[in-house]
Amino acid sequence: MLARRLAYSLILLLVSFGLFAQNTEQKDSLVRLLGCDELQQVEEYGQSYRKALGHARFEHNSTLLICDTALWNVNQNVINAFGNVQIIQNNTVLSSESLDYLIDQNLAQFRGALVQLRDKDGNTLRTTDLDYNTKDSVAVFRNGGALRDKDGQIIESDDGHYYSKLKTFSFTNNVNMYTDSIFVKTDDLDYNTGTNVATFGTGTNAWRDNNMLSSQAGFYERTLEKFTFFRNVHILTENQEAWADTLVYYRVPNNVEMFGHVELLDTTRNVAAVAGYVQYIDSLSFIKLTREPAVIAISEQGEKRDTAYIGADTLILRSIPKCDVDSSEISNSASRLKEINVDPVTEYRRKAYEAAKAAAEEARKKREEEDPNAAGASDRGASAVKPGGKPTGKPAGKATGTAIGKTAGTTAGKTGDNSGGKAISKSGKLSGDAMIGDPVTKGRQGLPAPWDDVIEYAPPRFQLPDTLKTSPDTVRVPSDSLAAKTLSAVTEPVSVTEPAEVTNPQSPDSLTVPTDSLTVPGDSLHVPTDSLSLAPKDSTKISFIYGIRNVKVFRNDMQVACDSLAYTDLDSLIRLYENPIVWNEIKRQYSADSITVIVKNRSIDRASLMSNAFIIVQEDTLSYDQIRGTEMMAYFDSTGALRRFDSMGGASGVFYIEENGSLATVNKFESKMLTATLKDGNIQDLNYFDAVKTDAYPVVQMKKDEKILKGFDWQPDKRPKGPEDITPYKPRESQRKVYENVPRAEFAQTDIYFPGHMNSVYKMLARQDSLKRVRKAERRRLEAERKAEAARIADSLRVVAAADSLALADSLARADSLALRDSLASRDSLARQDSLAVKDSLVVSDSLSVSKADSLANDPSAIKKAEQERKKAEREKARKDRQAAKEARWAELDARDAAKAKAKEEKALKKKRQKTLKTLKAMEKRRAKEERMLERYKARYEKQKARKAARKAGKK
Repeated sequence: MLARRLAYSLILLLVSFGLFAQNTEQKDSLVRLLGCDELQQVEEYGQSYRKALGHARFEHNSTLLICDTALWNVNQNVINAFGNVQIIQNNTVLSSESLDYLIDQNLAQFRGALVQLRDKDGNTLRTTDLDYNTKDSVAVFRNGGALRDKDGQIIESDDGHYYSKLKTFSFTNNVNMYTDSIFVKTDDLDYNTGTNVATFGTGTNAWRDNNMLSSQAGFYERTLEKFTFFRNVHILTENQEAWADTLVYYRVPNNVEMFGHVELLDTTRNVAAVAGYVQYIDSLSFIKLTREPAVIAISEQGEKRDTAYIGADTLILRSIPKCDVDSSEISNSASRLKEINVDPVTEYRRKAYEAAKAAAEEARKKREEEDPNAAGASDRGASAVKPGGKPTGKPAGKATGTAIGKTAGTTAGKTGDNSGGKAISKSGKLSGDAMIGDPVTKGRQGLPAPWDDVIEYAPPRFQLPDTLKTSPDTVRVPSDSLAAKTLSAVTEPVSVTEPAEVTNPQSPDSLTVPTDSLTVPGDSLHVPTDSLSLAPKDSTKISFIYGIRNVKVFRNDMQVACDSLAYTDLDSLIRLYENPIVWNEIKRQYSADSITVIVKNRSIDRASLMSNAFIIVQEDTLSYDQIRGTEMMAYFDSTGALRRFDSMGGASGVFYIEENGSLATVNKFESKMLTATLKDGNIQDLNYFDAVKTDAYPVVQMKKDEKILKGFDWQPDKRPKGPEDITPYKPRESQRKVYENVPRAEFAQTDIYFPGHMNSVYKMLARQDSLKRVRKAERRRLEAERKAEAARIADSLRVVAAADSLALADSLARADSLALRDSLASRDSLARQDSLAVKDSLVVSDSLSVSKADSLANDPSAIKKAEQERKKAEREKARKDRQAAKEARWAELDARDAAKAKAKEEKALKKKRQKTLKTLKAMEKRRAKEERMLERYKARYEKQKARKAARKAGKK
């Protein structure tokens, strides 16, 4: 029983709801004439109309229709409105000069010279042909239209829709958009005014300045100023191209994120980067590549084309102005470059020569102590030697220091001394013309050498230049001038005590500069040093590249594997860290704790192997040539082939010697250092230095572990075999020509419906571009001035250094001329003389500075140059003042225009609010009047009804 009652109640509720909905729908479907100044019943064209004149107002579907005149065809349910026509629905206002409202279809058809739709947020759509459905709140426009939002953003198209309930404008066919200095052209676009999000469809192209982006889909979140593009994203700039599956662009910080198959191509350098993810931070000039990234560098020499692939788990690229690079980084780069450019063989020879010279000096002192007459004998012997000539006498004994080492001859299984000092060649024969030392320049043979031969053999490139001969550390006058002469005779090729050659002995400076003249260089350098602080900053871009974890490099002639990599333009050195391995021509493997590579002209020039260096060359599957050393240096030719290598810090090796077409002999050796030259991949000369031990054994007599050195680790499996081992992404072909022909966005509809708006946009952008060009030109000018100033300072420093070196030479000449007399005086007299010399030197310094200033003041060319500089500075200042005034004028005009636009907008809003308020008040007044009339009518009707009822009752 209870269930039946519940069922009846539910049925009754549903029926009541249906009736209520039906009544509501019927009420909404009814058209009410809210009022007008005059209402007429007219006949036109055989049709009966209700003609409302003067501020006619209708209501339908909760929508207000207002016009000056309306013809209401009651039979066809059509209202034809004319003059100041408006439809108002939920703060959306549509206006035009004429309207046909089809009541049964809930459709308002606007036609006229200008149809405008304005939503509550101030977004304005203008067209000539628009239909609006008052029930669904949807507008459709055709034959062209343009939208301008409250911030001046423009969207136009041939056709489109407006969904009032969704707050969305939809544009199709020939869509163009301007927003925040970016121009967009696409096939279709949706703009949600509530979320400020614009969604792009296929065929999307966007331009900012001369940069272009293309995709097949995307959206712009204006509140976040964030663009997101999907599918076949392509970027085109003046010198670069880029591709991605997805791109996110943050407009204000100018940062970018790219996803999918990402590629960056620099056509000016033939360099590309590929990755699964790329992050670009503009403020830091920072690019991060992850997800199997790689840098691809293409080098071309004539018709030869080679490609290098550099990959890692993470690649980081930075570009920083040199003025912003940390000074410690600059000094570290200079130190690294200086160290790697040292030739170890030449340096070893220099150190050996210095050690021999020191031993000779020690032996001389020892002879003087044992025999006091030895010094006089040495002096008498030295007096026969002319300056620059070869000493005729020899020391009593051999030098105790280590000279350039021996080269050992070899026999099978035995070690012997090779007194001839001949080097061992790869073929197993003794090379009679091989030298001990630099394999390029053939030197003297046979060690140990007599002392005079060692002195004569000192290469001229190690003789100290004149400027070094007069350095402060070496300017010391010995108490015994005879001893000094003896030493200078013995060590004449690199003399540090002989006075510098006086090129102009009659110079007045040489007569006036006293012994203590070392204050002159310091004072003379004072002015140029201060001028450095006034030089413009160096804005040259310096690139930094870092590879982090699992670094791999592949090129046809070279492959690399290591844990991390670093590179900077400061020194052009590629530094490989943590177990780096380099393979050259597949069969050669280089390894060390760290490896540094010099790259010149996009080709490897040399490589430094630091700590636990090891070179392995595969002869066959079981035989390997090996060299081990603390440090190694490898040199390459222009084709990337190894031409020479040096091993330092204790070198040991194993070489297989081929006889009759087979590897018959194994040569094992140890030495302090070795150097080898190669041709066509084969060793031509092999030279050992110091403490050489060599042994040769038949291959068949050696065990497997005897054929390898400690630390041997042949790792072919780690070698990248091809580009696919670096990254799965393949570089694309350039599409520049295709995208350069894409037509840019043109705003024909905007010029019709918002005349002058785009012209103001173009003028604003032109002003911004002109300011950019001015700033760019100013930067170029400052950079040119900086370089010119740096060159001028360098020239002045060279001139001052030359003048100072002459002054030092003259002062030393005078000091040396006084040395013989001073050697007979006591030390106290020397001290007194020096104290007086200090005072004199200060006077001379001042006199030099005054004379220098006077000479500059009297120099006509200097005066003319100074006048030119002054006029140039005045012109530059005037130009800057004009530019500043122009920019200030532009800023003033912009501010004035903005103030006018704001005032105009506020005035229009105020006027509109007043008009709307007046309209609403009038409507309310009329509604109240109509209500009163209705109440009177009802009261009259009730009275009439009551009277009729009373009369009927009286008759009965």
